[in-house]
Amino acid sequence: MSSSNSDRSKRGNSLQRVLAYLFELCKSLDYIQDFKDNYSIGKPGYSDSNQFKAPYIITFDDGTEWIVYTTTSFRGDRIKGQYWDALNIKQLNTNVKDAFLVYPDSLNAHDKHDFIIRDNKIHSNGEFATIDALLSQDSFFNRIEQYALRTLTPNQQRDRKGYNFEKRVSATLSNPCNLDKWVTQDPMLEGLHYHLFEQIVTTFNLDRTKVKNIYSTSDKREIGSLPSGGQAKTDVLTKVTYIDDTTEYYTISCKRSSNSSVSVHQYTADTFADVLDTNNSELRRTLNEFQRCGNKSDMAQQDVQILETELQPHLMELCQWALGGIGGDGDPYTQWAHYILVYDNNNEDITIHTLDDYCCKLLANCNRTFNTPFSWTYQGTRGTNIQLKCPIHL
Repeated sequence: MSSSNSDRSKRGNSLQRVLAYLFELCKSLDYIQDFKDNYSIGKPGYSDSNQFKAPYIITFDDGTEWIVYTTTSFRGDRIKGQYWDALNIKQLNTNVKDAFLVYPDSLNAHDKHDFIIRDNKIHSNGEFATIDALLSQDSFFNRIEQYALRTLTPNQQRDRKGYNFEKRVSATLSNPCNLDKWVTQDPMLEGLHYHLFEQIVTTFNLDRTKVKNIYSTSDKREIGSLPSGGQAKTDVLTKVTYIDDTTEYYTISCKRSSNSSVSVHQYTADTFADVLDTNNSELRRTLNEFQRCGNKSDMAQQDVQILETELQPHLMELCQWALGGIGGDGDPYTQWAHYILVYDNNNEDITIHTLDDYCCKLLANCNRTFNTPFSWTYQGTRGTNIQLKCPIHL
């Protein structure tokens, strides 16, 4: 029994440490103003000024506060105690609007079941509760993000979430808790978005017995601009240091959206021609003709057929360039993206693919413009560029 209690204590402390990292990430993203641990308050007139407690309290820029409880296993008796603390804290501190109970993302489906059942019971008025929701770590982060961005327009929210998702991924890969948990395989340790970390390092095909350190960044200044001045396809640059002190770079392009299709590439017709087949005059001519028209339906049917024919031998190259920058300008080691990470806002599902695997999945459905996997259009002024769109949830 003492061993079991010790394990629970170790795991609980690990989860609280991870949440502190999560709150630091939220601060760096300007999602929250501040956070404090070991929050307590007492009723006026009573000698115990710390009677009611919460492991964390977070403060938003409008002064709203949330209290946060953590647990690694479902225990009904403990939750009732947290109900009591949350009830009194909300009454004594009117800035506290919500209380949440956060459990690890790493729980298996069976262990999550009781949390989900209790959360559903709360929201269906099955029981009175002063805890507003029971959430996984990932869902809790999304709840913070949703509140922090509430005043922005839908387009502003989309752009901010996409940009900050890259920071979230790099913070996850760099987090020391994740590396400790992965290397030791200790089930009593928790990680920051560990399921995401594990997916990525597995797809990288890393050997945990040989990795000493992982550093990751989404800072555009570190990744650098392309020689043309444009942005690299790499959104997250990860440097892995092995125990023999050799290093290796891994590059990720991040796609986060609720939409079934998004813009993935935009260049001039001549740049398309230079990358795909610089000496192919018919390819160059018809690409420029599409750029001039801005629409396939406005092109001569003969030119449409020529462009479709000339593109066919280069579809894999087109996919690799459009999604990863492969074959274009830039540093192949740090600015070409060799992995595609997709986050579906609709169900919070995350998938990561090698670039070649992702391209093969796209190429299985070449039923869009010019018999390619892409929809072809332009951005801004007609006649100046070609923009490609494609589905990202494959």
